[in-house]
Amino acid sequence: MADFFQVLKTAAVDAFLSVGTWVALMLLVFGWLEVRTAGGIVRGMRKFRRWQPVFGAILGVIPGCGGAIFMMPLFVNGTVTFGTVVATLLATMGDSSWVIFSRLPGHALFIHGISFAVGVGAGYLVDALGIGKNLLKGRETEAMAAIAEQVQKGEVCLLPGFEHTEPAGMEAALHKRTHIRPKSLFYRITHNLFWLVWGLFLAGFVLTFLTQMLQIPVLTVDGWFGFPLFEIFGIVGAVVCLAWMIFAKKFLRDDTHEEDEEKSQNFREMLVHNAEDTAFVVVWVTAAYFAFYAFDAWSGVDVTALVRSAGPWAVIGGAVIGLIPGCGPQIVVTTLFIQGLVPFSVLIANVLSQDGDALFPLLSLHKKSALAATLVTTVPAIAVGLAFHYLLPDFMAAPPVG
Repeated sequence: MADFFQVLKTAAVDAFLSVGTWVALMLLVFGWLEVRTAGGIVRGMRKFRRWQPVFGAILGVIPGCGGAIFMMPLFVNGTVTFGTVVATLLATMGDSSWVIFSRLPGHALFIHGISFAVGVGAGYLVDALGIGKNLLKGRETEAMAAIAEQVQKGEVCLLPGFEHTEPAGMEAALHKRTHIRPKSLFYRITHNLFWLVWGLFLAGFVLTFLTQMLQIPVLTVDGWFGFPLFEIFGIVGAVVCLAWMIFAKKFLRDDTHEEDEEKSQNFREMLVHNAEDTAFVVVWVTAAYFAFYAFDAWSGVDVTALVRSAGPWAVIGGAVIGLIPGCGPQIVVTTLFIQGLVPFSVLIANVLSQDGDALFPLLSLHKKSALAATLVTTVPAIAVGLAFHYLLPDFMAAPPVG
């Protein structure tokens, strides 16, 4: 039992201090930029239709799921092509972006470059072949047709930065899906005490920077109960993140379409939701670290050798995991790569296959399109993954970290 808690403690401390605090800082910067520039890309996308797959890939490659989530209703209302949806989904890495940027920024930039290029190429190919052209044929309700007409006229838009009304049909489908009800106890907690969580994140970042980057032993002195203060701070942070994820009711996915709109239009809402997103990432990284540390400590199995012995099936497995909607399972795969347990070929297959949280709004609006998009994006994911597996098996191998 003592070994169990030791492994859990190590996983929690590493997840909060080595990953979570950096994720929080990046979310803060990106969130501020999102509030300042909301709607700009979408305006350009309407004006230059031939560049839509490029714009879609740009939205997708932005860390997190927000850009990809916003794209889905634009396809259903006829504003963008199916190829644009494919480009967006191939380019997105969801919340796994924050994890790999926090530990391996060079790898992260390269991975995003690949996903952007594959997304743009596949998007234009899908449109050129006419794939998905008839997906919505005969499927639009009168309400959705009316919304499409209003969008084309610039009278209403589903994205931030535009006049926003509440038409029936699509808005109702998207905006009824929130994690917690307004004015509920959990809503009041997350919307009134978020500044305490941000204080914990930022203090953790400063202390981690001092101890890990500058090698100043700020928290290595003995603390309470025989634990160094560094570990106590990490444990408290991880526990707070778990509680915050429960309060926000975000377990497999982080933000809904409505929540992404809220945090793109209002700085306070951005802080509220990004605190929840950081907690979500920390909990899933803790789970991944715990699984790795426990397996390594008690099984005696060489995980790296096991994965490599699976050959191309490991790549296909990474792509299959990417089919699971939501960011949680994808964070686990990314964490395993950072630990040096899975090769780059498995990671890139998972990155290209996954849709993050973007598939949820499309599922709520048009299930047939969601299924088609998932299947179409899986093909290049497996192809690119197998190409790296056979041609560059040791490409960009992540150094094992403990």
